Amino acid sequence: MDVLRLGKSIKRITVLQADSSGACVPVVVFESRGRKKKSSRELRPAERMTVACGDVASAAAATYLRRHKRSNRRSRDGWLREMPNNALRAAGKGFRKGSGDLWRL
Repeated sequence: MDVLRLGKSIKRITVLQADSSGACVPVVVFESRGRKKKSSRELRPAERMTVACGDVASAAAATYLRRHKRSNRRSRDGWLREMPNNALRAAGKGFRKGSGDLWRL
């Protein structure tokens, strides 16, 4: 029999066949195997927390970078003059994102 190439959403193929008495019986032609878990159950909460922290850090870094570039466009050495304000605002944005993401786990 040829190897079937099926989509991942297909879990099972069942065909109805007649047995010797003439009754229809279901015969499973294809059944997908479950995927192996890539992480142990005990570590999943720690992994979710780590990913959430990474998202928070990413949001804060993106905010700081956007404000840094804007400060540079506005005035000469603007990034240096406005660095404390930009860093505080970016940290605040990260904390706000984290307050929703981290505690929802």
